[in-house]
Amino acid sequence: MSQFALPNYDKARVAQQFGRAAARYTDHDRLQREVANVLYSQLAGQVQTLLDIGCGPGHHFPQLQHLAEQYLGLDLAPQMLAQAQQSYPHAQFLLADMEALPLAPQSVDCVYSNLAMQWANHPEKLLAEWWRVLAPGGQWATSTVLAGSLQPLTACFAAVDEVVHHNRWPELSDYQDWSAKAAPGLQWQQQTFTQYFTSLEQMLRELKGVGANYTVRPEQGCYSRERLARVREALEKHRNSDGLLELKWQIGLAFGRK
Repeated sequence: MSQFALPNYDKARVAQQFGRAAARYTDHDRLQREVANVLYSQLAGQVQTLLDIGCGPGHHFPQLQHLAEQYLGLDLAPQMLAQAQQSYPHAQFLLADMEALPLAPQSVDCVYSNLAMQWANHPEKLLAEWWRVLAPGGQWATSTVLAGSLQPLTACFAAVDEVVHHNRWPELSDYQDWSAKAAPGLQWQQQTFTQYFTSLEQMLRELKGVGANYTVRPEQGCYSRERLARVREALEKHRNSDGLLELKWQIGLAFGRK
């Protein structure tokens, strides 16, 4: 296991940050949709109850509703759920912290979560909690951000002021060790997803558009005009042969049955 230090996310701030992004979230969720397609491909057959943890504005509901008789979306941000309910008035949504599910043991037949797990303060307890509510034989399909993500952007920011401007994420091996104790039966794999942008501004706008610009630092402070100019200059050296800026994400994917 790596020497990963557990985060200390202020859940109220996390909810607030994602709440601000609720109205325009689906204009910027390209990465989420790409990763979701991998998760969908691993879900087999129809189940009774599917739990979508970190459902956001319900952007996965159109696909997931066909996989279960009952869909339940869960999120920490009230604005996200309000947007989801407005878009899908007949779907069921629940406001709750994903680390303390208000659900009975073995009450869902599929645990689905796309890029939410990285916001946990206690990943091993989170895995145990999700495993607790999964019924015997139930399916599991989840994804999370891993160490090494947001490159080369984070390297460019660090080169400018030697300050880490992103959250620290676990290694794949950390999740494998945690799940061996808390959620046995899961198979983990790592996959690189690459996004392409024409400018630094477009890149930052997309990160902000999905609420992913939250950090554990109380002060953001990294987007002054001077700093942005220096980061832009550093990032220009990383344009690919097509003249585009790349942003690479290391994503952990977990699949299995209880």
